[in-house]
Amino acid sequence: MKVKVRYFAYIRQLVQDTREEEFSLPDRATLRDLLMKIVKKYGRSIEKVLFDSMQKKALNENIIVLVNGKAVNDLKLELEDEDTISIMPFLSGG
Repeated sequence: MKVKVRYFAYIRQLVQDTREEEFSLPDRATLRDLLMKIVKKYGRSIEKVLFDSMQKKALNENIIVLVNGKAVNDLKLELEDEDTISIMPFLSGG
């Protein structure tokens, strides 16, 4: 299956100024599988931003991940062919 990933704000800098790219994944791949593929491609700097710890058991609380426009935080979520995943920092005003 293929999924599209969009990067926003400073996260784009961590993925070599890529705005959007497509990844091929096996059927029944999870959000964690996709994020690990991104980490494998771009390295430790993106890993630190995406995950809350070295164990990679949860998303970093400063990151928002949308799957087809809906916020998710379950790394076990199974992705589907042609899903669009958006990765952005959590921004707050004050």
